[in-house]
Amino acid sequence: MAGSATNSAIEVAYWFINKAEQENSRLEDEKLHHLLFLAQVHFALKNNMELLMPSLFICGEDGFFEPNLNVMFSQGRPYMPPKSLPEKVEDFLGKVWKRYASLSEKELNLMIKSNPAYQTCYIHGMQNIAPLKTVVESFVKNPDTATYSSTHTTANKKVSYSQNGPVVVSKWNPRKISSKK
Repeated sequence: MAGSATNSAIEVAYWFINKAEQENSRLEDEKLHHLLFLAQVHFALKNNMELLMPSLFICGEDGFFEPNLNVMFSQGRPYMPPKSLPEKVEDFLGKVWKRYASLSEKELNLMIKSNPAYQTCYIHGMQNIAPLKTVVESFVKNPDTATYSSTHTTANKKVSYSQNGPVVVSKWNPRKISSKK
């Protein structure tokens, strides 16, 4: 295995964070880890097992996460000056963003946890290193979990934020009042 397409997972994480900010949205830490994991897997699938970033992913209760970023972001996001990535990587990350950013954190979590790689790697109460080869093979054997069914997406629904958190906005449809007296 040669190297990786980027120098660190931090660069890729900040690419996703900046992309979310450009679209005026907030990227939760758990969703960020899901996107990083999916980017690593899809990059390996597309590029003959080449790594996108030199990172290990840990399989835990909430899915797969990058442990160094998990610790680094636990107290908030530190400042990192903007850094440009190779054009090939930026194009690839744009495709990952387009494919998965519209999914909620919960939907991404469900998609990842339904993959046999998660079921194989996860042991309750433990955090295990997920071998990339096993995970990639699982996505090859189960492509439906990598593409995620459109019945679960909220692509046609608008999500807004209230004081209680995110809510799905729908067209107002008044109830009918019977005219019986």
